[in-house]
Amino acid sequence: MNEVDTGNDCVQTYATRVKQGEWHLYDDTRVPAPTWKEVCGRSAMSGWINSTSMGGAFSGGFSGKYRLLDKDPYWVNFPQFAHCDASKATVTCTVPKP
Repeated sequence: MNEVDTGNDCVQTYATRVKQGEWHLYDDTRVPAPTWKEVCGRSAMSGWINSTSMGGAFSGGFSGKYRLLDKDPYWVNFPQFAHCDASKATVTCTVPKP
């Protein structure tokens, strides 16, 4: 697990829904720009995006399967992002649908 002292050590983004089934992450310009050496990321998002993105997984499936209780720590890994190129000023990455 990548441990940091605070979430402020992570890439800071915000999520916006562009259209049905498509959302984008943008740099949060209120904090320093990412260096792309960060070991974690966090994103501000609307309640709707947050509740619908993993709603099915947490409504009994994921949390029940792994017996997660309220406030239990867990780690989420997205191998779909492994092909992304962060060497440019603007990072564009298309995540294939499962």
